[in-house]
Amino acid sequence: MSHAPSHASCCASLRQTLLHGWQQTFPLHASPFRQMAALSGATPRELLSLCQELHRHGALQAIQPCWGEGLRRQRWRFAFEPGDDGAHLAAALAALPGCFRIERAAPRAGMPPLWAEIEALDEAALARQLRRLPAAPMARLPLPASSARALPCDDPEMASYLEEGLALCSRPFAHCSRLLGCSESRLLAKLQAWRRGGQLAGLALKPPPSRVPQPGLLALWRGARPTSRSLAGLRARSGVDHVVSGHGTPAWPWQLSLVLRAAPQLASDQLREVVAHAGLAMPDASARLLIVQPRDQALLFRVAD
Repeated sequence: MSHAPSHASCCASLRQTLLHGWQQTFPLHASPFRQMAALSGATPRELLSLCQELHRHGALQAIQPCWGEGLRRQRWRFAFEPGDDGAHLAAALAALPGCFRIERAAPRAGMPPLWAEIEALDEAALARQLRRLPAAPMARLPLPASSARALPCDDPEMASYLEEGLALCSRPFAHCSRLLGCSESRLLAKLQAWRRGGQLAGLALKPPPSRVPQPGLLALWRGARPTSRSLAGLRARSGVDHVVSGHGTPAWPWQLSLVLRAAPQLASDQLREVVAHAGLAMPDASARLLIVQPRDQALLFRVAD
């Protein structure tokens, strides 16, 4: 009995390590849980057992790839006018494998109520996903997603298996390689090559995104022309979640948009402070948001209709 408090404390510490410690640094090793156990002070069996328990209860995802800037892909920001069926459209967006961000704005004149961001390997893959929606976007803007020197994936089948999530077992790469019909050493060599080339940032063992919508505020400017220095200053400000510089064209009529992560009672004051610091006029339109993250990154290789 005298050892119970110490054991409970150790278990709690191990849970925190699992939930925060391997966000992009899951070992690319034939026996990853042995390496992780050596760093956490647990035995491999204890560590794996706790991972499996957390996964069963939805607190931990399977082992996931985190794609890097060296993987060629496209990212788009969309605005929608869904009419009275906003909830249905938001659900359809959340079901798209490439959609990783949805924003629902409070009703305001001159501001679309629904916004989303989607990544896809190319425009054809994007078009296949947009065809699944009950309404087409009313505005769209391409955003940078990969570096100018990014390369296409040289093994989409392997990438697709990785996006399904590696099994939480003592030898997850051996398990995946059997499904792929290749050797474990070939799989690990490919992952190491992708990481060296920047196509893979790493593998992650982490919790799923929160299902609770996060409060924020969206501000839109049609005539603002911020300098690159102003944009950099905005992005560096505390509480600024998203800054998008647009073209001011019919396809995307806003030259600047800004999303703040802010509690509703603080959002307006925070916006005024950020705008004043950047030397901007107040926005043409602004509204409170609920920000939803259907997944922590786009599933680029789950492309079947």
